[in-house]
Amino acid sequence: MKIKGSFIWAFLIAAVLVGWLYSGELVIGGQSNSDGNPDEGEPGGTAATPLPEQDLFQVRVRTFQAAQRTAQLVLRGRTQTEARVSVKAETPGLVDSIPVTRGQRVEAGEILCRIEPGAREASLLEANARLEQAKLDHEALAKLQESGFAADTRVRALKAQVDAAQAAVTRAELDLKRIILRAPFAGVVEHDNAEIGDYLDVGRACVTIVALDPMLVVGQVSERDISNLNVGMEGIVKFITGETRPGQIRFISPSADADTRTFRVELEIKNPDYEILDNITADILINLAPVEAQRFTAAILTLNDAGEVGVKAVGPDNIIEFMPVTILGDTRDGVWVAGLPDPVTLVTVGQEYVVDGQRIDPIPDDGASPTESIGQ
Repeated sequence: MKIKGSFIWAFLIAAVLVGWLYSGELVIGGQSNSDGNPDEGEPGGTAATPLPEQDLFQVRVRTFQAAQRTAQLVLRGRTQTEARVSVKAETPGLVDSIPVTRGQRVEAGEILCRIEPGAREASLLEANARLEQAKLDHEALAKLQESGFAADTRVRALKAQVDAAQAAVTRAELDLKRIILRAPFAGVVEHDNAEIGDYLDVGRACVTIVALDPMLVVGQVSERDISNLNVGMEGIVKFITGETRPGQIRFISPSADADTRTFRVELEIKNPDYEILDNITADILINLAPVEAQRFTAAILTLNDAGEVGVKAVGPDNIIEFMPVTILGDTRDGVWVAGLPDPVTLVTVGQEYVVDGQRIDPIPDDGASPTESIGQ
């Protein structure tokens, strides 16, 4: 059988390749390691050129210094009058006059309503006359007793009549005094509950007034933040109208609301001009104790796999380390955070492309120096 020439050439080429592989020769860059170059273990030998290490990932970094930062607790609240009282009749009668109108400012003790006196003045005169008569009878019998012509029990009985007459006078005076209803405190007339000519029974309201100075601002504080507050702490109230007023905490509820689990907090603000009205929406800003914190742009913040908010910090040997933070507040100049060492070098650009434990090539993000102070 005749063998084709192409098969012979294929066999020869394969034989050459197998022989070359088993010979142990390796050509790198066109040169064999067996042609004039001894093994690196042989005397006078040179080591093989190592492959270049892979380039490190470059990120921009900046070092931040901590500063004293006064954190603020912001609460949503509303104004509330310190007192609202319906001035009610303590004696029955017809309304004779109401010298005030709705919206009028009144001072403490100012007349709000007057009830027709009726027969009260006559009753007082009668009571005074009975008192005088009882005093005369008692004095006359007391003189007879000194002479031995009156019994001691009779004198004591007349003395009791004097006391009873005096009590009747007091009741008549009080009843006559009660026909005038006065403001118990300075405030503003909110409602005129009666009109001239109405008959007021005991307990029926004639006028309702509210106290606007001082004014209260009431908010609710969560269980997490209540321990940071104390009675007497200062705060700022920002009203929806744009006006601001300083205030002071005067009351913190000792128990939480059963439904919301929040605590009632009352701030007292001065309102001598009565410009702040009742039930207006307001924000309460309370300065808490100063803490060490850093400030930087919110773009530096990131999340770890557990969903925690934090930053990518650069540790020793340029190793990336995720550090969780507590956000204290956000301003136009950046976000304030706590929980970081001082100073701390953070990745400012490229933090989303590096992971915990990765070594990086840090590049200062300001082009000159990697550090930045709070004041810069």
